[in-house]
Amino acid sequence: MNINSLVRSTLSCFGVTLAALVFFPAIASAQVVLTEDNLTDEHVTKAIGAIVEELYRRKDPKRFWDPVKPPTGESTRQGGGYTALTVLALLYAGESYQNPRLRDAVDYLEEFTMQGTYAVSIRAAVWARLPEKYRHKLGADVQWLLDGFNERSGGWGYVQNERIKTYDNSLRQFGALALWEAAKRGGKINPKIWMHIENGLFSTQNPDGGWNYTPRSLITSGSMTTAGLATLFITQDYLHAEESLEITDHVGEHQEAIARGLKWLDENFSPTLNPGILHSYYYYMYGIERVGLASGIKYFGEIDWFRAGATELINRLCHWDPKTRSMTVHNVVGGKGRLRVKVRYLDFGLMFLSRGRVPVAMNKLRDPTMAWNNRPRDVANLAARISLNSETPVNWQIVDIHVEPEQWLDAPLIYLASDNALSWHDEDSRSVRSYVRKMRSYEKKRATGEIEADTPPPVVLDAPVVSRMKRYLDLGGLLFAVNETKSKSFTNSIEKLGQIMYPHYDWRKLPRDHWAYTIHERVTRRRPILKGLSNGVRELIILSPGGDMARTFQGRDATKDSQFQTASNIYFYASEMDRPRPRLDVLNRPDPSTQQTQTTATLVRAMFEGNWNPEPLAVELFASKFAVKRGVGVNVVRHALAGIDKLSPAPDLVMVCGVERHEFSPAQTTAITEYIQAGGVILFETPGGRGEFTLSAEEMMTEAFNLPIQSALRTRIITGESLEDAPDLTRLDYRPYSLLEAFGMRETTPRLRCMMVNGEPRILFSREDISQALLDQGVWGVSGYQPESAFQLLGNIVQYARSLD
Repeated sequence: MNINSLVRSTLSCFGVTLAALVFFPAIASAQVVLTEDNLTDEHVTKAIGAIVEELYRRKDPKRFWDPVKPPTGESTRQGGGYTALTVLALLYAGESYQNPRLRDAVDYLEEFTMQGTYAVSIRAAVWARLPEKYRHKLGADVQWLLDGFNERSGGWGYVQNERIKTYDNSLRQFGALALWEAAKRGGKINPKIWMHIENGLFSTQNPDGGWNYTPRSLITSGSMTTAGLATLFITQDYLHAEESLEITDHVGEHQEAIARGLKWLDENFSPTLNPGILHSYYYYMYGIERVGLASGIKYFGEIDWFRAGATELINRLCHWDPKTRSMTVHNVVGGKGRLRVKVRYLDFGLMFLSRGRVPVAMNKLRDPTMAWNNRPRDVANLAARISLNSETPVNWQIVDIHVEPEQWLDAPLIYLASDNALSWHDEDSRSVRSYVRKMRSYEKKRATGEIEADTPPPVVLDAPVVSRMKRYLDLGGLLFAVNETKSKSFTNSIEKLGQIMYPHYDWRKLPRDHWAYTIHERVTRRRPILKGLSNGVRELIILSPGGDMARTFQGRDATKDSQFQTASNIYFYASEMDRPRPRLDVLNRPDPSTQQTQTTATLVRAMFEGNWNPEPLAVELFASKFAVKRGVGVNVVRHALAGIDKLSPAPDLVMVCGVERHEFSPAQTTAITEYIQAGGVILFETPGGRGEFTLSAEEMMTEAFNLPIQSALRTRIITGESLEDAPDLTRLDYRPYSLLEAFGMRETTPRLRCMMVNGEPRILFSREDISQALLDQGVWGVSGYQPESAFQLLGNIVQYARSLD
């Protein structure tokens, strides 16, 4: 029985319900209750905005956010701390200290003489978020804390008193967070201070793995367990980072303490109450956010802590109006009852929402069957470096190898580092080479029509994890694999993995001018060697075969800055130049089985000997969405290009995709010509928008039909005229790479071109990408339409092709 169940059981013995004690009364009937399933980033951002405005509304012109008198049971010596907490929350929400509504409060904090540890610690965190001219203020508050530190207890008292004889894990957390903020900005903190803080946490950790408040409070609580864990993650960075530079089987005391604390949270986490005690809920949620971000953990138990916590906090603090799509802050918690929404509830809630919604730069892949976490702080330190060098603060997180790959897509890339071979497949090099030969022969026969397109492959590998990784990559993901130590076992297994998943693509060493060395930070010295596996549109896997970049990240080794620069460039590439998704902006793939389609269209993916299918899931994802959005089912069929004229019944649309220039065979040209003359519609597209495939198709079609190629701007495909549910597409959105690199200017006019046959645009040409955009996964270097524009454009083409029947 976990601690939450124990609390409920104990209360029931006395005939008391939890609802009678928890600070969350029943929600008013008029309140629209958000759920974890329907919560979006829009709700979070608008709740942040509403809370910010409410805090400004509650600001007193003289006291700012300090109460007239301290709340019952709280110290009388923390004056100024309440205002400092609100200022800190507003800064985390993105408010500028120069905002006139906030500047006077900052000036107030500068002049106020504080006496309490809480107040000084929080004010120090405020100075840490302000420009360099406030560094002396930060230094003064840190010195105050150092002067008041008690080595025996490994912490602080409520005031600057070194003679305390007991511990307080809450004060210890706030003091440690202040010292950490100073250390991140170059402040010198004696390692002995971190050691005393850590030893204090070791000695006060309960047998169940959690922590309590003080010796007088015997029960483990969620708020104090998060306080202990958040502080141990800080001491781990400053005391133990170098211990993980060399890979050993040794598990340090700090690692054991963290593991036990996280295990307690896994077993007891609740998004609706502070486990173990029935108060301090908002403080507890602030702690959950601290631990979640520090550890990279996405789930406590099986609960997504941010999604669940944000849902609960917004329902308690705000009212969502779906008609106006606006948030307002409740006067009382949940919109009903007597418990007023207090300023500190808003402060802690605002910090949870603001810090928690920060985009995830990369997911670290957890695989319990291998050494996936030799350097536990490698990705944390890399994400911190990216945040410093970008306009967007980013987080990181850990995802499990056994969850659905769609869940990995909340970050632009997956990071996997190890010193041993993958356990996902057991194929030796000879078997892999044989597999590649057989699959290439098989694909060639399918493409040329020697065998039917649905002929089963000659070899089927039973490797579920390999299939899961391939689906992730096909959905638009990127794997960044880092070989640790001098062993080549991991490198070799990654290379074999790539060959198994993509037998028709070859590994290559990345050239000096590759974007991995140039896109954001130009790497000119000590350039790390990288290998890449590409589908011709984008990189699927980037492999660091040597140099042990994970060791550099773990130790924050400034002498190997080129490795940080290169890894940062990989992030910037995968995030379409620092455009990551907000944390809750998850790709919700529509389920076409829930939609009854009235009509069906047949779309043929034409196969030929070449890279005809670089994005294998693009059209399938389009078909699923199209069935839901426009009520038209799309039957996707693969067939050799040289035989499309023989299909019966004739398909509505044939889509021919390729990257590089293609020499169409006489048989292919004849099949295309006869299909068009029989009334078909064909679309030639260059996925990625940078190759010359469509250009070669234009040349072939011009020779075959001797007709001009013109803009499709005035056709029904673009205007949507007389096409059911088809929008007007005379203005479309293009990808950033198109506007900044390919076009060099702002543009909204569709670039689709066509050849008119018998008065209708039956031959369509798109030199700009459509396919990769249909994945709705950002990446730099793609020239073409934004995802929604690509979907609508292909949708209109399908609707138009159907209308010609």
